[in-house]
Amino acid sequence: MSNKLDQIIDISINLSTKTITQQGFGTPLFLGESMKLDRRVKSYANMTEVAVDFVSSDPEYKMASAAFSQEKTPAIIMLGKKVVKASTTITAATNPSGNIVNLNKIGIGIEAEVGASVTVAGFDQAEYNGTFTVETIIDDDNIRFTATSTPSATPATGSGSYTLSETWANAIQKCFDYNSTWYALAITSAVEVDILSAASKIEPLKRIFLARTSDIDNLDSANTGSILYQLKQLGYDRTFTIYNSDVANYFADASWLGRQLPTLPGSSNWAFKFLKGIIADDLLSSQSSAIFANNGNTYETFAGKSITRYGKVASGEWIDVIRGADWLQAKLQENLYSTLINAEKIPYTDAGGDIIENKMREVFDEGVANGFIAADADGIGQYTITVPDVADISSADNLARLFSGVSFTATLAGAVNKIAISGNLSV
Repeated sequence: MSNKLDQIIDISINLSTKTITQQGFGTPLFLGESMKLDRRVKSYANMTEVAVDFVSSDPEYKMASAAFSQEKTPAIIMLGKKVVKASTTITAATNPSGNIVNLNKIGIGIEAEVGASVTVAGFDQAEYNGTFTVETIIDDDNIRFTATSTPSATPATGSGSYTLSETWANAIQKCFDYNSTWYALAITSAVEVDILSAASKIEPLKRIFLARTSDIDNLDSANTGSILYQLKQLGYDRTFTIYNSDVANYFADASWLGRQLPTLPGSSNWAFKFLKGIIADDLLSSQSSAIFANNGNTYETFAGKSITRYGKVASGEWIDVIRGADWLQAKLQENLYSTLINAEKIPYTDAGGDIIENKMREVFDEGVANGFIAADADGIGQYTITVPDVADISSADNLARLFSGVSFTATLAGAVNKIAISGNLSV
């Protein structure tokens, strides 16, 4: 899963499914604001371990419980910490000009980031109080934001306090920097702006993010303010959503990840899954269709059964395809890297090209066995690997010891989501 392998083995995979343009692959990260952890990320193998750090009312506890309650469960989950810091001493505030406010407290700048949320309370002048966005970090002692109106006095009087909350995007990056061995993310918040913040960060990290939403705006496909519409317009390949009418009490996102991540990448259709402990919605056909029109997903009662429908990311690609492609890239890198470090050398000859091709075939054959890559009626994998003759590689690449020009094509096995049957009956 490490991006460092890109420096040695550069693999690009373009998804070319006909109908839609478009690494711990079993480990989820559930990120929250309870501030119970003594580190950014911690791993847990069961609820007994989770209960050491969290209580049953904590959202992180509920997400862990949802994941560990499914028919198939992850071997481990990770819980992450989004930093929310509250002041414990009197804070000073000044008004240098206009609506500008400087908030002063020793060390505040160390914890701040531009874009973070800061909530101020307790000053006699109302203009200093409220929730604002950090615009400037002046130094370790001072941050700056814009008040809604010009304060009536400077400096502020009274006993001020603040709560500083980092953005979800920043928290995700900090968790990734601390431990990057997780693959799928869910957050405790279902607020639209928080989902957008998390989604913007997950794309470049090459992980996937599942968000839950109960916003009824999503039941109108033409509502441009709905989170599903916005994510679709952004074309995110690594963010997907599940609509559930009670996001306050149920974590359908954690449940769905808990059910699916234990499966081999590309081997399981994310549709038609039962989520233990989650109350399915009873949606009208028109409401489900509106969600699907913006590439959202549902957990609903359909023909008397509670199932997930249908398993798409915001861009319209299938979740299993994204996860399978990520697995393929990581597995190819790992297999070829292992060959490089365990062999005395791979010769820059046609025989060396054969070694590279054979190591790639091992991975593609595994992809066939997993059900990600298609096979014909005889069980032969539907893929082609092309390795150039050394004589056809440029001298510059040869001198640089870069074996270039290797490529492949593969047909995905896909999955059945609908069945159409026609027939005639006669007497």
